[in-house]
Amino acid sequence: MTITIDSIWILLGIACVLGFGGYVGVYWAIHFILASKNIGFWLADKIIWPLYLKVKAWGQKWTK
Repeated sequence: MTITIDSIWILLGIACVLGFGGYVGVYWAIHFILASKNIGFWLADKIIWPLYLKVKAWGQKWTK
């Protein structure tokens, strides 16, 4: 296969599309990671920590 000017532009176009897709994928991956951190902090503050305190208080009530 010989590489002509047209095939170089096609290969360059494919490389640009794949490169841009990789950039967009990394961009959205970072957004999802940040969103999951915020959701994780909310989950810990609103659900897990109060539940832990209730279980701890219940356990202390039964060990007295």
